[in-house]
Parts: sequence; C-alpha cells; structure tokens
Amino acid sequence: MQNKAFQERRAYARFCIDIPLNYCSCNSGVPTKAWTYDISIGGVCIVSDKLFPEGAVLNICLKMSDNNEKIFIKGKVIWLRDNGYNHYLMGIRLEDMSLKPIPLVLRTIMANKK
Repeated sequence: MQNKAFQERRAYARFCIDIPLNYCSCNSGVPTKAWTYDISIGGVCIVSDKLFPEGAVLNICLKMSDNNEKIFIKGKVIWLRDNGYNHYLMGIRLEDMSLKPIPLVLRTIMANKK
C-alpha cells in the first residue's frame, strides 16, 4: 500500500551511478573534483567536499571512464545537504535537458566490469 503522506516530486527517473567529474562556479574558474550520486534527464546530484549556495550556476564536466570522453553540462544548485562524512550532496537542475542518462549509466557499468 502506498504511503499517502509521501508525494513523489521528481519529474524524471534517477539512476544511482558514480561518474567522476570536475565542476566550478560560472563566476570562478577554479575546478573542484567530485562525482555523481545520481543522474537524470533534468538533473544530477553530485557529492563534493566543497559547497556552493543554492542558486549558484555551475559548469560541470563529466569524465567517462570507458573512453575518457568529457561531457560538459551546466546547471543551477537547487538544494544542498551535508552527508555527515565531510562531503555535501548538491542537487543540480540542468539548463539543457538533452543529457541521455541511460547510455551514460550503461557505459559506466560496462567500463567498471573490465
């Protein structure tokens, strides 16, 4: 039975996957290493030891492990959480929803099997 108190607000399915990335604020060119926690068509959750405020616009570069391809995306921080392990989770809404998460997830899984 579904809990009536819980209301799903996600517009797109999310896929839990660890993809390395670099990101920086559009106002600062200093890149920070991080990784994805999950990814969808409309957004990405990243894990990082650096925190940007809600509303900050970030340039993100996903680094695919199968062929070292770099995928550049841009998005806005819409929520933040401290995960309790000296890292933060940041929910990023992507500006361009052309990201195809399923092929990225499958590529990452296949590269990790090798």
